[in-house]
Amino acid sequence: MHEQDRALSLAESVLVAAKSADQAQVSVSITDASYARFARSYVTQNLESQQTNISLTYYIGKKAGTVNSADASPDGIARLVAKAKEIAQRVPPDNDFVSLPKPQDLSAAVPSFFASTSDATPDDRVEKLLPVFARMKRSNLSCSGFTTTQTQTLAIANSLGVRVAYTGTNGGIQIKAIAPQTSGYAEGYALDYATIDTEPIAERAAAKATVSSTPADFAPGRYTVVMEPSAFQAAVKALLEGIDASNVLDDKDSWMIGRIGKPTMSPNFTLRSDWSNPQLANPPFDPSDGSPVKKFTFIDKGVPLAYSTSTYMSNKFHVPATGVANSMVIDPGTKSYDDLIGSVERGVLISRTWYERVVDPRQAAITGLTRDGVYAIENGKLTKALKNFRYFVSMVEVMKDVEFSNRAALCEPETDLGYQCVLPDAKIANFNLAAQTSFA
Repeated sequence: MHEQDRALSLAESVLVAAKSADQAQVSVSITDASYARFARSYVTQNLESQQTNISLTYYIGKKAGTVNSADASPDGIARLVAKAKEIAQRVPPDNDFVSLPKPQDLSAAVPSFFASTSDATPDDRVEKLLPVFARMKRSNLSCSGFTTTQTQTLAIANSLGVRVAYTGTNGGIQIKAIAPQTSGYAEGYALDYATIDTEPIAERAAAKATVSSTPADFAPGRYTVVMEPSAFQAAVKALLEGIDASNVLDDKDSWMIGRIGKPTMSPNFTLRSDWSNPQLANPPFDPSDGSPVKKFTFIDKGVPLAYSTSTYMSNKFHVPATGVANSMVIDPGTKSYDDLIGSVERGVLISRTWYERVVDPRQAAITGLTRDGVYAIENGKLTKALKNFRYFVSMVEVMKDVEFSNRAALCEPETDLGYQCVLPDAKIANFNLAAQTSFA
C-alpha cells in the first residue's frame, strides 16, 4: 500500500540520519480521521484530520533519548535526531536495557483495510445518520453524537534490521437519544464502514430513552447488573491494566500476583490476546518495537494463566517474549442480549460509564460513574430510567459470578492504554452501586 511505503521510507530516512547511534528505533504513524458530529438531530460539523507522527529512540550504550515530531522535512528530521541524541547524552544509563529486537518472521496479517471506510466521504457519513434522525423524530426525541471513519498506518524500523508496516481501518457511530429528562445510548463499530447498519443502533438508543419519562431514585447497594460492551470495557480495564510483565514482575503491583494457575473467577470467563480476530484491526507485531505478537490466553475459564511480555521485559527478567498485547477478546456466552436481561429478577442495566479510576491494582478495584442512561430491571423487563450511580468494585471478586451474551461487539478503541476489545454483554452479580447521584 502507498501509505505503508511512505511510512517505511520516512522511517528509513530518520534511521539514516541517526546512523551515529549505537542502536536506534523509528516508528511512524499516519492517521486519517474523519467525523460527522451531530446535535439536536442535525449535523453540526464535518471534520477531517491527517496527522503524521515520527518517534525516534536514539541509544548511546544503555542511555536512550526519545523524541516525537510531526515535521517530516529534512530539517525537521535533523532536529529530531539532534534532540534525541542530546537527551541520550544527558540521561543516566538504563542498566536493564539489553538490545532492540532483531528481525523475526511475522504471521500474515488478517484483512483489516476496507476501501468503504478509507474512501468514505462527508456525504457517506451523513447518509448513515439519516435513519438515526428519522427514528428520533418518530418518538419526539433529539439526538447527539458522531460517526467516524479512520485509517491508520504504522511502520517500525530499527538499526538491527526490523522493517514492519501495517494499515487498518475502523468506522463507528455513537448515538445518545435525548428525551426531556431521560436518555439512551447505543454504539456500533466495524472495520468495514459499509457493514454498519445505523437503523438498529438508533432503535436501541431510542427504546432506552423512552423506558420512562422521569429518572427514578433507586437505593444504592449490591445488585445484579447487565453491562453493555461499552460499560463493560471500561470496568474490565481494571484487569487489563495488570496483565503485563511490567505490572507483575517489575512494579509488582498486579492482581495476577499469587493467582496465576489458581481458579480465581467464573469458569464462564476466558480472556485472550488475539490480533487475528476478524473484528479487530491490529497488526501481528508489537506496536512498541515491531517484534512478533503471539496469540495466547490470559485467563482460561476463570484461571489466570499468563501475562504479556515485551522484548525489554523479556531481556530484563529472562522470560519468553509474547509482544505487548493490544487485541483483547472475551469469549461470548450462549444467551441472547434479551434473554440475559430476561434472567434478571431485580437489577440494573448500565449502558455506559465515565471517570473510571483503578484505585487498587492488587485487587483490580475500580470506581466510575454511569452516564447516558441507567435502567431498573424488574422481573426481566426494563421498567424505569434511574438517576446515575457511582460504582466501586473489585473486578477480581465480581467476575466470580458472571455470565455473557452470545454477541461479540467491537468496542471503541481504548486510546489511553492502546488496545481494542471485542466483548459481549456481561451479567455480573453482587455489583456494588455505592452511591446514587441527584441527576440522570
